[in-house]
Amino acid sequence: MADDAPTATSPTAAGSAVAGSADTGQRGPARRDEDRRVPAWLDLAAGWTWRLLVVAVGIVAFWSVMGRLLVVTLPLAIAAILATLCMPGKEWLQRRGFSSLWATVVVVIGGLLAFIGLFAAIAPSFVSQLQELGPTVVQGWEDFLAWLDDGPFGLDPELLDNIVATAEGALSGGGGASSGVVSGVLSGVTTVGQILAGLALTVVLLFFVVKDAPQLVAWAGARIPDRHLPTASALGQRAWSALAGYVRGTATIALIDAIGIGIGLYFLRVPLVLPLMVLVFFGGFLPVVGAFLAGLVAVLVALASGGITTALLTLGLILLVQQIEGNFLHPTIMRRAVALHPIIVLCALAAGGALGGIIGAFLSVPVVAVVSAVSNEVRLRREAGLLDDGADAPHDPIGGPEYLGVTDDDAADSAAPV
Repeated sequence: MADDAPTATSPTAAGSAVAGSADTGQRGPARRDEDRRVPAWLDLAAGWTWRLLVVAVGIVAFWSVMGRLLVVTLPLAIAAILATLCMPGKEWLQRRGFSSLWATVVVVIGGLLAFIGLFAAIAPSFVSQLQELGPTVVQGWEDFLAWLDDGPFGLDPELLDNIVATAEGALSGGGGASSGVVSGVLSGVTTVGQILAGLALTVVLLFFVVKDAPQLVAWAGARIPDRHLPTASALGQRAWSALAGYVRGTATIALIDAIGIGIGLYFLRVPLVLPLMVLVFFGGFLPVVGAFLAGLVAVLVALASGGITTALLTLGLILLVQQIEGNFLHPTIMRRAVALHPIIVLCALAAGGALGGIIGAFLSVPVVAVVSAVSNEVRLRREAGLLDDGADAPHDPIGGPEYLGVTDDDAADSAAPV
């Protein structure tokens, strides 16, 4: 037994071997492997890089497919957004004895007919004023440039002319006049046909989404494994509640803004009140940017019609309405929705506009709100251990509104813009 002991590999023997190799100037295999190892920070950065590249490729591929199927994906997205406004009315009618079919008919078809009737009633006045809106805004812009020239700033007229000429050149495209007219007519006919087909498909999809929502949910649930069904159900509820809260809250705030600014413009005797109210309402669905653009148009119209004093009063009116919205309406109405920081909203609008134009900008913020709500629910469930195998996970969400990590208790306070 004593003879066998020296043959065993021991830490002492290994240390002697390493020391011996060091004494002779030789490096052992372990030392050479250690020298060839990639630094930990580089290994971590490379791992994150290739994973992010895979995710980016997947997002680009998904966006490309969605863009090619825009005739289907856009009506489906709009139908989902409108369904969040129709579902409360349908559920209210069902609680009073209406069947699902008739409740859907009353809400969807009745709402559509009411909208068409309202538009038909105000269409003559609206169209006539809308035709005057463009020239009035141009006149207001020219008056603003003249005020910069003759007013207290005294800017160089040539500098202003160069700025305006550069902007007009960037906005206007090249090409011959005749080819532009022909291509414009053909493009317009194609666009009108696509819009009409998209509207028809949107109405049909909206009707079936509102009518068969429980069946659609059950159909999707039947194709999910039982162990993942609680989490999938919770994520679906969180996504729907976030989308519904955002759309309803945004529509309510936009309507209040439009009415408030419209009443103020009426008393200031600013013309084109009706199209400006419509512009303010739809501008509310493009947070931050939409309010700025709608306010700018209203100020230019006031400047062209009533001069600098009316324009300043209009600017004060818009700032007052926006302050009331930001400090009182937004925290109260958006309490149950996902509140997003203005930086996130602006980045989402910029990315959506760059990728999908006005449609991408319109859909970007709701998509970010849904992604934020779902990711928050996943985080809370992972921290609670509800994503582990065998965990008794609830079917209902455990999360609520969040604002850069702020939970439900602070959502109302943090929802106000900063």
